[in-house]
Amino acid sequence: MLLIHTLILPCMACSKSDSTSVMDTTPSTLQSEETGSSSTEKGPVDFPDLKESDDHFFINEDTKYEKLIQAVIQSASVNGYHGVMLLATDEEIILFGAPGAMAIDNTPSDPYTIYEVGSISKTFTAVMVMKLIDQGKMRMDDYLAKYFPEYKAGREITIANLLNMQSGIVDYVNQAEVFFAGADRDPEEIITTAGLTDEEFLSFLYAQDLQFEPGTKTRYCNTNYHLLALIIEQLTGESFGEAVKREIFDPLGMTHSSAMTVGDETSVPDSTIGYHQFQEGARGAGDIHSCMADMIVFDRALFDGDLISVKSLTRMKDFKDGNYGCGLFPYGEHAYGHSGSVACYGSENVVFETEEFGRVYFIASTADPDCMMGLESIVSQLTGYLKNK
Repeated sequence: MLLIHTLILPCMACSKSDSTSVMDTTPSTLQSEETGSSSTEKGPVDFPDLKESDDHFFINEDTKYEKLIQAVIQSASVNGYHGVMLLATDEEIILFGAPGAMAIDNTPSDPYTIYEVGSISKTFTAVMVMKLIDQGKMRMDDYLAKYFPEYKAGREITIANLLNMQSGIVDYVNQAEVFFAGADRDPEEIITTAGLTDEEFLSFLYAQDLQFEPGTKTRYCNTNYHLLALIIEQLTGESFGEAVKREIFDPLGMTHSSAMTVGDETSVPDSTIGYHQFQEGARGAGDIHSCMADMIVFDRALFDGDLISVKSLTRMKDFKDGNYGCGLFPYGEHAYGHSGSVACYGSENVVFETEEFGRVYFIASTADPDCMMGLESIVSQLTGYLKNK
């Protein structure tokens, strides 16, 4: 049941290796090459001339970033991290690294190598909801019964409850045996290879009692964001994947990103566990594929106020009970973002608000399940380093 417990849970364990220092080498322009059948032409991100360092790291030579770069590279080395990572501000790329990360064609991963980002997808879902709210097509205080009239508990649950993980609904992924009680198939099979129709999903949902009164507790639940995706489809008349493409991917030029794709859309092998097909059952909760170059475009646009209104962005960063906003976790007092974990893939997408550098974005993905806890450690150490910057 590994799949059931890894869609949104924190990362696991990672080996250690010798520390790596930044070395003077011949400057190298960071080039992008196709990394798999799903790669396309390069996107809109400008990767300037970055200096090549050890272990496939490329760094900005501005001295103001030197200690920050050293801290990240050392942390990656100590934690034995294998994967891609990007460190940037709103104006500059500070670092790109791909230590030990290889694409399907056995070439080093690059900024356009596609990974599955798991529950980072929830940030995209929240943005889609906020767009519809900005357009006057839905409200935070709408009750679910408006969209699912047959759902009796929907008379108590609002859109805000779903966004803030305060609905009381059973999690169809991490509590699959409860959610799918009485099913004639294995729960893992239902949400992966066998597929899960909307009718099936809703029939199981309607049969469940709430675990607590909506709005009284915060409990992470994938079901909340899957329901939001279904509502987005009702209001747009499109599939969730089509709506995200039209509203986010296409306007931002995120040509290496997709939602609701079935099959292996990544550019990195998944030989350890095997690629899991979620069919349409994960949409809204964990269905996005993307790359470092696309993710930084998304982050910059979102947090600079180009995607949604100031009011909606402020609402996304309003962490109810200090636990969860709208598609965002708090990462300390002045940082926020989301993690993702599904099958062998682990990702982090974190924004740090600093006085010295402005907003600092850290984005990372790995296809090595043994490096997921190491990735968490890197984020923790980076959080500590930037805390007083």
